[in-house]
Amino acid sequence: MFKTRAIRFIQNRHVFYSVVIPAAKLAEIAKVDVWDPNNPTSGYQRLPSESRKREIGQYAIKPDSIMPVGGLLNARDSDGADGGKYGSKLKFEEEWKDGDISFGKLTIPNEALPLYIVDMQHRIGGYEWAIHQEGGEKLEKFPLVATIADGLSKMEEVDQFDLINTTQKKIRTDLARRLKSIQVTDVDHMLALDKRGKLWEAKGPVIAEKLNTSNGPWLGKILPPNKSKADQQTMVVRETSFVTSLKPILQTPYFIRQKEEAAAELINRYWIAIQKVWPEAFENPDAYVIQKSPGVFSLNELAPEVFEMVRDQGDITVNNIFKVVKSLSEIGQSDYWETKNSDGAASYGNMQGFRFLASELRQYLPRIET
Repeated sequence: MFKTRAIRFIQNRHVFYSVVIPAAKLAEIAKVDVWDPNNPTSGYQRLPSESRKREIGQYAIKPDSIMPVGGLLNARDSDGADGGKYGSKLKFEEEWKDGDISFGKLTIPNEALPLYIVDMQHRIGGYEWAIHQEGGEKLEKFPLVATIADGLSKMEEVDQFDLINTTQKKIRTDLARRLKSIQVTDVDHMLALDKRGKLWEAKGPVIAEKLNTSNGPWLGKILPPNKSKADQQTMVVRETSFVTSLKPILQTPYFIRQKEEAAAELINRYWIAIQKVWPEAFENPDAYVIQKSPGVFSLNELAPEVFEMVRDQGDITVNNIFKVVKSLSEIGQSDYWETKNSDGAASYGNMQGFRFLASELRQYLPRIET
């Protein structure tokens, strides 16, 4: 339990408290809800950057340092706020009031802890780092400003995190898309993303994750957020690149109507068929670019055409897909995709080049006969 003075204010039924809390205490009672690659439904934020915390901490130790700008924390309503639970997690004794603004004593009970950090993780982490440095003990009582929301749901936290980070500072594309994947589970959010033409960005990470964990060419090959090559040594391409390459597929009418599980299965079949065309290029992915940007962007650009041809002929099976794509080998055997082949696919090194490569490959697809 923690008590402090606070200014209470209400915005459209949502209850907030402006407080000033000693740095050590704030670090003790607050936590970040980090997204875990091993449990995709867990959190929604990136891992704190140790270098960023150290940078802030080194500034905090300076004798003339200040930190007057606060962040947003939340006493989360685990059941999901419905408008009737706002203001129910924390206790407040009012001493003065003027409309929706009041002043008094705020009590944060143990059952409301930890407070979830929506926006402030590196500032709090920086002071926590500084406190443990030589001479940093004086910062334990350094007053830090914060706004505490009383009773936002996790989805509302995600909304605020998304709003803050997309309007104030850049966040990594892969994490931003993971946020959309969380948001799309809500119907209203899904409709909003669809209207903005961003629904593919929400579906893409889910599909990439299923491919990354299913038997097929992409098993363990796609690096998710908050992971490094050292964590997943079999990785070949980053999730942000792979998901971007899926855009031509996911924006087709056929795939817009597909659920993520079905879409992932069809895309997996497509790549199994591609693997049958150039098997050696998949045996040692680091030595070839077929599973790196040149390959994923060019071949996924062709995929909608391939799927349409296969649908005209029958079921979308690996064998039926292979019947369509086997002619692609006419551009060259697996050595065409070798990293060291300066005359092959590796010579296409940017987005424009990937489109040119797709055009080159397209010439070898069979013509549709009427």
